[in-house]
Amino acid sequence: MRLPARLLPVLLLGAAPPPLATVPIGAFRTWGIHPGVPLSFVAGGLTVKVEATPCEVPAKNEGCSFNGISNQAIVSVSRPGLPPFHMTSDSQASFVRVAVVRLAAGRGHAGLVVDNQWGGSGGFTAVTLIEPSVSGFHAVPLQYRGSAALIGEVSVFSRSLSRDSQPGFVLEAPGFNFSGECNACTRGVPLVLTIRDGRSVDVSDDPAVRPLFAHDLPAHRRICVSNVKERNGSCAAFVADAARLGQAPSAWHVMLSHYRHEPAGYPAALRSFLVTWGYITPADARALPLA
Repeated sequence: MRLPARLLPVLLLGAAPPPLATVPIGAFRTWGIHPGVPLSFVAGGLTVKVEATPCEVPAKNEGCSFNGISNQAIVSVSRPGLPPFHMTSDSQASFVRVAVVRLAAGRGHAGLVVDNQWGGSGGFTAVTLIEPSVSGFHAVPLQYRGSAALIGEVSVFSRSLSRDSQPGFVLEAPGFNFSGECNACTRGVPLVLTIRDGRSVDVSDDPAVRPLFAHDLPAHRRICVSNVKERNGSCAAFVADAARLGQAPSAWHVMLSHYRHEPAGYPAALRSFLVTWGYITPADARALPLA
């Protein structure tokens, strides 16, 4: 039997692998729900792959201990002309989310955001931006006040920031668990970070991101003025959102009429918190009554 010539390369070399899926810039993809299945795609000129690390003996993470498949990921990113870059997620990661984002002009076109979460409702998020440069990729962890243990599921702010057109990364500000309320009951206000000169910078007070706080405020206000027992965290978040919008005095008076009273002196504690975390100035705080 004589085979057609066009079939010989297929038989000799094997079938070509299927092309990788192309996904939009800014679209997050999640790995870890079925950790035995690698995640691969192309976006913005970058090729991204996420796969499980090999299990070791003794096991160093939960997945290897319970089902023999690692829940720890190796994230790889490559682009023509640059050596590939690899990073490993935290060993306790529940899952990993990745998205390619457009960087400012002159910063290598596109980079990869890696969102690495663990710890349940009271848990943490570690977010890393992998940026290209002339010599290769490098990783910059997002940090807030010196800590890389962030809160919330990161999203990308779609508008360019006013100073340098770098993307903003939106998380959740810490500190709103007032009065010992449950973690799931207390959601913080937006925290917006970006990368400048190779380091993480908090740009939550940039006028360009005010729409985030305007969108966030009504939900916190609704809980604050309700009869929900665990509402003091939402009252704090409501005033913080308003402060970002230049409306702290009016929100403060609403809070005074609706917060759940307690022996610890909630208004004084909240006023101090707002100053410490940069929502208002000491002079602003002195103008806010305690009753």
